Parts: sequence; structure tokens; C-alpha cells
Amino acid sequence: MEAPLKLSALALAAALLCLGLKKQSPELALALSLCALALGAGLILQAVKPILNLAQSLARRAELEGSLTAPLWKCMGLGLLTELSASVCADAGQNALAKLVELGGGILCLAASLPLLQAVLALITEL
Repeated sequence: MEAPLKLSALALAAALLCLGLKKQSPELALALSLCALALGAGLILQAVKPILNLAQSLARRAELEGSLTAPLWKCMGLGLLTELSASVCADAGQNALAKLVELGGGILCLAASLPLLQAVLALITEL
């Protein structure tokens, strides 16, 4: 329960500081926002490790091949990275660039999931 409180406090403090700095120095406000983003990502990554361990354990128990689970992990990572990158672009006032990042993330996720789709099609034709 400590991590969500730290994350919320960090986000609120950074948001308030950025709000005050934005009028005087937008570049400094963006830099502060990116620093808070990096610190917040560090807090979040600490919570991800047990989730990944559990998912790997479940995949081993279900005897799932890595080639079947890897596209799912790639798509999840791409989705999170895309959302984060698009938000930073939008906060910097680059809305068109944010939309491009979102579109690119969707297409890359589809490309990353092609091996899974091929495995499903192979299974269907085998039946």
C-alpha cells in the first residue's frame, strides 16, 4: 500500500509544481514532468516483478510455449509504452505526434501478435 501513496504524492506534487512553472518556463515544467515520470516508472516497475513471476509460473504449469506467451507480453509492453509516450507528447502540446505514436503502437502490437495468430490458425487447420 506504500507504493500507491508514493506514486500519488509524486504525481500530485509534480503536477502542482509544473502548473506553477508552466507560465514562466514551459521547458522546465516539461523537464520536471519527465523526471517525475521516470521516478514513477521506477515505483511501478517494482510492483511488476511479482506479477511477471506469477504469470511465468502459470505459463509453466499450463505447459504453454514461450512462443505463445511472448506476443502477449510484447503487446502489453507496447501498449503501456505507447500510452505513456503519447501522453508526454500531448502534454508538450504535440497532439498530432501523440496521435501518430498511438497509431504506430497499435500497428506494432498487431505485428507483434502475428506469431500468435499463425499458431492459432495452424491449430484450427490441424483440427
